Amino acid sequence: MVRGKSGSRGATSVRAAQDAPPGGPGPRRSSPPAGNWLFKGSDGRLTAYACTPHGLVRWTEAAAPRTGWTGPDAFEVEGWTGTAAMAQSREGYVHFVALRAAQDGSGRPEIIVSTQFQPGRPMTEWHSLGTPGLRGGPTDDRLAGPPRIAVNQRSGSTHVLVSMRHGGVLRRSRNAEGAWGGWKQVAPEPYGGDVAPLMSSGGPLELLALSPAGADRWVGVGQGRFQLADRIPTPVVPGTPVLCETGPRRVTYFWRYPGDGSLVAWRAGHQGAPGGLMGLGGAGGKGAPGVVRSVIGGYDCTVLAQTGAEGDIELTAYVTENEGYGTWWASLGGHGAYAPQVAVDAAGRIVVAAFDADGALICTRQDTTQQGLVFGPWEAA
Repeated sequence: MVRGKSGSRGATSVRAAQDAPPGGPGPRRSSPPAGNWLFKGSDGRLTAYACTPHGLVRWTEAAAPRTGWTGPDAFEVEGWTGTAAMAQSREGYVHFVALRAAQDGSGRPEIIVSTQFQPGRPMTEWHSLGTPGLRGGPTDDRLAGPPRIAVNQRSGSTHVLVSMRHGGVLRRSRNAEGAWGGWKQVAPEPYGGDVAPLMSSGGPLELLALSPAGADRWVGVGQGRFQLADRIPTPVVPGTPVLCETGPRRVTYFWRYPGDGSLVAWRAGHQGAPGGLMGLGGAGGKGAPGVVRSVIGGYDCTVLAQTGAEGDIELTAYVTENEGYGTWWASLGGHGAYAPQVAVDAAGRIVVAAFDADGALICTRQDTTQQGLVFGPWEAA
């Protein structure tokens, strides 16, 4: 049975097998990283990551002609705090940022970074960026949220961002030659939690920072400077914002509204096209959604997945930047799964991955032999 949670004309139908995900605990309990954790590599294979109390674990699609996944492979880090985020470059490199206990015995966490250049291959050694802070700033400043990372899709430079309790939002960048600069201030205002960054192809680095009054969008304006581009006076559930490049130099933000748990989209106006806040339905859902763009029936579509009000994984798809035509949410089953992500595999199929109640990776794939969005049963990685 498929349920449409909300909708109107222009929505894409979704049908899926309602098989329950396979049970059985994984080798250790895992939790999702902040932001995206499912990526397609340069060879077309998907890779998924999770955090454990001791480091990262990784699942990698098997190379043809084999099917299924390999792993989980464990990457333990001494002093690991359980927090990580990642972002991918256009070459398929996955860049990681995490926290570990500082080696100086201060008890304060330090920022560490690493890179994986090819699917299934080892990660580089973790490199320490030290404890973030501004020169001359308060010596007792502390992190207000986990670090995040963004990648310049043209140059390959990477940017680590953190929100501080007193010093505002700070950034430290590595250029295309691999040299790191110092910590610099993006926003002077202190924000109480996470920030969500993205650097669109050919566009500036931008980020969303949450305040008690709503959400602030900061955008790079050149020479390392940033400006407050938009102050969005709407409540946001912390930990739920995600970003997607939905057009040339255009970013759409998605987050959950605390009133009813529904998802909303927000986009800045661009060249006469209106922007603003748009409702997407999905009331009663939990956590951050997964999002990807994919061609469906010849149309450029945005695909979203969420943990729905009844505990199933739900999916919706609509023509990109046409949120106003409405969305239908339909169940893919997988009751009890959480933190879904969406990607497109080497065969052009939409893949929805999530974690089951034991922290094991499960996924379901689009059946392209049938019309519309039809998905097979959930399978364990």
